[in-house]
Amino acid sequence: MTDPRNLAPSGPLLPDASSRPPDVAVMQLRLPTFVRKNPHVWFAQVEAVFDLHRVTSETTRFRPLLCNLPP
Repeated sequence: MTDPRNLAPSGPLLPDASSRPPDVAVMQLRLPTFVRKNPHVWFAQVEAVFDLHRVTSETTRFRPLLCNLPP
């Protein structure tokens, strides 16, 4: 018989981002540090973070992205 302690969790591993207001959910995101040598990888990582947390609005994506870019 399978030990229930060895089973993978059946629920979501991350809190449901849709249960929070979008701006609050985005403010809690941690974006990776920008790497000047390979910006394409950084933008792909940021897109993955937004997708994972169900951030779909372009305006909501733009603000934290802009704040994490170097001057």
